Amino acid sequence: MKFTVVIPLYNKERHIERAIKSVLNQIFQGFEVIVVDDGSTDNSLTQLIRIKDNRIRIIKKKNGGVSSARNKGIDEANYDYIGFLDADDMWKPDFLESIKNLIDKYPKAGAYCTAFEIKKEDGTLVASPNFNYFKKDWHGIIDDYFKYALNGPLISASSIVIPKRVFNNIGGFPLGIKRGEDLDMWMRIALNYDIAYFNRVCATYFRNAENRACNKKSKLIDSSSSYAEDILIEIKELGSHSIYFEEYMVKRIIDKARYMIEEDNRKEARKLLYKYRFTKFNKKALIKTFISSWIPTIIKKYF
Repeated sequence: MKFTVVIPLYNKERHIERAIKSVLNQIFQGFEVIVVDDGSTDNSLTQLIRIKDNRIRIIKKKNGGVSSARNKGIDEANYDYIGFLDADDMWKPDFLESIKNLIDKYPKAGAYCTAFEIKKEDGTLVASPNFNYFKKDWHGIIDDYFKYALNGPLISASSIVIPKRVFNNIGGFPLGIKRGEDLDMWMRIALNYDIAYFNRVCATYFRNAENRACNKKSKLIDSSSSYAEDILIEIKELGSHSIYFEEYMVKRIIDKARYMIEEDNRKEARKLLYKYRFTKFNKKALIKTFISSWIPTIIKKYF
């Protein structure tokens, strides 16, 4: 068994060496590394070229976003299991070894992931949102991905390995989306496959000020939340879904309403929220968002 490690790279000159070395330092050494440079304009490539290892392949392309970079890496992969690592994150030395053990135990799963930690800007470390929902070092098939995703991300874009056969079946990461493209992928996998999980922290997500999505102004059309309601309606018509899936999608629909409020489409946002007022698990967020739709933007700046 060997892995392809796909690293999308765009202007991460300060971090790319750390990411690459975390792969090269894996206990399990059966892998290739594909770094897809998505049109970087800084010294990322200069830093990358300094690292000498014949398992590293660099592919250059015009800037098209992280989804297009990941999809290019998938297309170029030589091996059947594809892991993803963002250029400003890192793996613990036992990440690939842990994933290999999951694959050996649960060969039919559609995704393999571990717990991850979040390193904040002040240097403090916190475990991923669902870490305490499982016993330490628990492994197995997740009973319902959406139950845990309601609480917060179960999967990070740097803590997952996906078999190539899954992409052949459900397609790649969605293009034209700047926020939530990874959530879209995890959702599609969860709707079609089992997800194997190991509750040990094997990856670190760095919450850098330069990279935080909340610092970047984006539009509804750029978010996967824009089509959340369409997905919910489609899956409900099929008749095979859990209450957790439905509530997870309502959570995404509330996010859509927040975008609409920011874009001053308040009346339509209220209509959308009213439609899902009977939510069981998102009541507080829905009410808060509904109230915010009545507060003028100029007043909200002071709160």
